[in-house]
Amino acid sequence: MTTQVEPRPASTAFEELIALLVQTSNPRTIEVIADQLGATHDHRAIRPLLMRLGDDRVQEDRDVEDAVCRALVALGVMCCLGNLSFTLRPRRELADDVVATIRELVGTIPWRYYGTPRI
Repeated sequence: MTTQVEPRPASTAFEELIALLVQTSNPRTIEVIADQLGATHDHRAIRPLLMRLGDDRVQEDRDVEDAVCRALVALGVMCCLGNLSFTLRPRRELADDVVATIRELVGTIPWRYYGTPRI
């Protein structure tokens, strides 16, 4: 008799990554998850990544900050201006729901990521 193991649906695995990103306090875990979320190109990752952007664990570790920002670059929310220099894309380049999310999280996202005076 053979036991069949059904793979987890991709949606469940993605949701587990998001839940782990929100719950973890380990900088290395944040870094790994951010890399994985960026590779998915799934726009549901934008809000949790933006929420993590202002986290002290992210801001105090350049590798973790780089991973979170590069995930947001892969999702079309940020652009890279050079070595470890990132900025949010101008409002006109973002979808309305992304702009709304950024506005909601304005107190969480460090000001240095705003490349334009207003979003």
